[in-house]
Amino acid sequence: MSERPPAISILMTVFNGGKFLDASIRSIHQQAFQDWEFLIVDDASTDGSLAVAERWRAIDKRIRVIPNLENKGQTPCLNQGMREAQGKWIARQDADDLSHPMRLSRQFERVTCDPELALVGTGGRIIDENDRLCGLLDVPLSAASIRWTAALLNPFLHTSVMFRRDIVLEEFGGYDESFRISQDYDLWTRVIARHPSANLPWRLVCYRDLASALSKTGRSIAFDEAQRVSENAEFLSFGRALDAGERRLAKAFREGEGQETDRHAFWKWYRSLYAATAAPDKRRLLAAHHLKVSGSLSNAPAAAIAEMLAAFRSDPGFAAGWLIERARG
Repeated sequence: MSERPPAISILMTVFNGGKFLDASIRSIHQQAFQDWEFLIVDDASTDGSLAVAERWRAIDKRIRVIPNLENKGQTPCLNQGMREAQGKWIARQDADDLSHPMRLSRQFERVTCDPELALVGTGGRIIDENDRLCGLLDVPLSAASIRWTAALLNPFLHTSVMFRRDIVLEEFGGYDESFRISQDYDLWTRVIARHPSANLPWRLVCYRDLASALSKTGRSIAFDEAQRVSENAEFLSFGRALDAGERRLAKAFREGEGQETDRHAFWKWYRSLYAATAAPDKRRLLAAHHLKVSGSLSNAPAAAIAEMLAAFRSDPGFAAGWLIERARG
């Protein structure tokens, strides 16, 4: 009789991530939820990452290491790992990020209670190379707000998601390998157009923001790919295509360009669209977006404060909690 497959397959790809890899793997190994397998696809690392993964494989037989002899890039490695996975659900984690011990438990509880869900993510914290808090990551919670957000920016944190393997692999063919960086954003917009999705309100992952993570060329590719996805998602979000001026405003918001000249035009446009959504968490979403804009206005303190006050007017409880958490570090 064959062994029962695990409930969740955790999927990680790594290329020269040795500095933070041990801590990242440990955060999965210490999960309260234990019915998992852990697939680590090493993409021909040259810094000892493979050896770190192999040491963990020797500790726990649920960890499977898939070494590539030649570098393929992250997107092909994600599909490679997905094809090897045995669990009904796949949970993603990047090799330098961390998961809260209750992450998998809370996500699995949610999908068990709501079996129609195909995709569920969480909020997160941004940490630096020394594990110090340097920002907060907020996501839309309801399916309606997720769809509405999709043309503005990625509504999920890739390192936080858990998704149905059969739906993503068989219905959508996995990640589109024409995308090098925004492969997740593209995939989520396709999934949420056909299936229910959700984000949990808790910050259950730590995303490590490293100055060296993306080169100037890499950032350019990421922005170009995100623009391509955003334009594809316009009908999903707003029921129509945006004009050039609207796309410019959405792009500035997505890329964190907080120019004072664009800010008022952006909010006028945003509110004209926001008024039409019936999402139950729309006030929280608006507050989160005001806080995002505030964070991009480091050179305009008066404007940044105005954005914080707007966040309080939209959802006082959420904004107050956000500021307290950020101040505590």
